[in-house]
Formats: sequence, C-alpha cells, structure tokens
Amino acid sequence: MSDQDILQLADEQGVRTLTFNRPEKKNAFTPALADAFEAALERASSDANVQVVVVRGAGDDFCAGADVTLFLAQGDDRAEASKVGNVHRFVRAFRKPLIGAIHGKAVGMGVTMLPHFDLVYAARDASFLTPFVRLGLVQEFGSSHTLPRLIGRQRANELILGARPIDAETAFSWGLINQVLAPEALFSSVQALAADMAAQPLASLVEAKALLRAGETEDLEATIAREDEALSRFYGGPDNVKAVQAFLASRAKRRS
Repeated sequence: MSDQDILQLADEQGVRTLTFNRPEKKNAFTPALADAFEAALERASSDANVQVVVVRGAGDDFCAGADVTLFLAQGDDRAEASKVGNVHRFVRAFRKPLIGAIHGKAVGMGVTMLPHFDLVYAARDASFLTPFVRLGLVQEFGSSHTLPRLIGRQRANELILGARPIDAETAFSWGLINQVLAPEALFSSVQALAADMAAQPLASLVEAKALLRAGETEDLEATIAREDEALSRFYGGPDNVKAVQAFLASRAKRRS
C-alpha cells in the first residue's frame, strides 16, 4: 500500500471524510500516516468547499494507537517516529469542526487524540483502552490535562492507571463521547449530523469553535470580552441578515 492510500478522502454536502486506511494493522499510526493526516487537515482548512471534517477508520477498528514498531526505533528512525507524537497538535489547531466516528477498538493515541476533536460519536461495539503503563510508558497528547477536565479526575485515573478497556456506554456516561449509535448506523448518522452542521455559516462555525477553545483556559471575564468583540463583528453581517430573513420567512410560511 502506498503512502497515498493510507488515508482516504471523500467529500459530500460540505463534509470531508478522512479514513485511516491501514485495516490490516488496525489503523495504527506510522510517520507516513501522521504526515498524510496533517496534510489532509491543512488542505481541508483552506478549502472553502469544506465546512466540517469527519475522521473514521477503515476495517474493524478506529485506531490501535502508534504502530508497535515505533517503540523500537533508534537514531534517525526515532526522529522520524516522533512525527506521530505531534498528531494532537495539528488536530487541535484545525480551525473547522472536527468529528470522530469511532467503531471497534480505539487504543492509546486512538483515545488520547479524541479530547482534541470537537465532537465524538461511537458505535455500540466500540471500546477505549489506554495501555500506556502496561507498556512501561506514560500517557501523551496532553491527556493529563484534557482527560481530568473532560471526564473527571477519578475516571481519568481509572482509564490511565487501570489501563483496562471501557465500553461505549461507559465512555458516554463519563463524557468522553457525545452519543452511542448502532454499529450499522454509525457512519450514516455521523454524516447526517455533519452535513447539518456544514449547512451553517462557515465563519460562525470557525469563530464559535475558536471561542470555545479559548474559553478552556481563559477566565470568565476574558471570555465574555472575547465573545462581545466577536458578536460586534457578526451582528448585522451578511450571514446574520440572511439567516434571520430565512427564519422570518419560514415562520410566516408556517402561520399562513
């Protein structure tokens, strides 16, 4: 399989779907896949026809983490392997909505990258495992920061220190994912949700995401000031006027 085949791309209704395509290796990450993923997000960021990106895995699993061969890398190979350690940085930097569709196994970085997504949906058959300590390692991708804030400190401890898998229903109850879906409906449901989001004004989507991300680390007053400044730019703008006119027309039609 060539490097060009390890990440598949499909466009529909303003949604670009990126599929990790190493099913024989459970979509484990190599430097080549990391490079392809980064390049694909950069292209999607600058493509005006792309409003939302969905990420999924080919075959039976979402992502088995880093390819085990990377743990044995030395010298120049170790420097090349370090590319995989930067996946969370370009995932987090992506400015448009990013949605994960998880089925089968999500392991290691297949889990720790998820808090950097904006929305995550999982099939009922999905499982989530962070086996770092069992491998003589520790967690990565800022998950010591993201997981306690997302799911709570005790649950993060259970996930990381316990190093045992949790199922999709548990992941949902903890707040790691947004919703559990039937396996046969996962991708069609996520595509429909993404298409609905993609129908919204892109500038508002991008700004709203940026505000949410900034609000994670700012104090309340700084967040309010940032929101007020953004609203002052959006009030009365073409997207705002168009949306309000469409709403008023729809309401008038329902009343007639």
